[in-house]
Amino acid sequence: MQVRSFVMVTMPRILLVDDDPDILEIMSLELKDDGRFTVDTCRSADEGLKKTDQQQYDVIVSDLHMPGKDGATLVRELRNRNCSCLIIIYSGHDLGAGIRRALDSGADHYIARQGDPEREFAELHEIIDKTLPKL
Repeated sequence: MQVRSFVMVTMPRILLVDDDPDILEIMSLELKDDGRFTVDTCRSADEGLKKTDQQQYDVIVSDLHMPGKDGATLVRELRNRNCSCLIIIYSGHDLGAGIRRALDSGADHYIARQGDPEREFAELHEIIDKTLPKL
């Protein structure tokens, strides 16, 4: 009798955090179309923290400026909770001080949103591909 073994392969989970629903939809579609990721979205840092309490993520991509807690505060709170996942800030605001603040709070990367989504998404994919194990 032949015994078959199955290895369960789970797709990396990505959490997108941005107060702009249009940005969330575009980013979510871009990452889902890749076919390699499970993508969740939320519209605030507080909602993002709740989701990370319920689910482990491999990557978190967050805007910097949001009402209430900003992206840097979200990153700091995640790191204080021993979250070791890849965290990327994707924002077009406050590029000088914002980049420094985001990276100082524990973000791994900062992608500047400057109106060239093709380049920005290519950079996002490159960062994810370099960091996550090959699928």
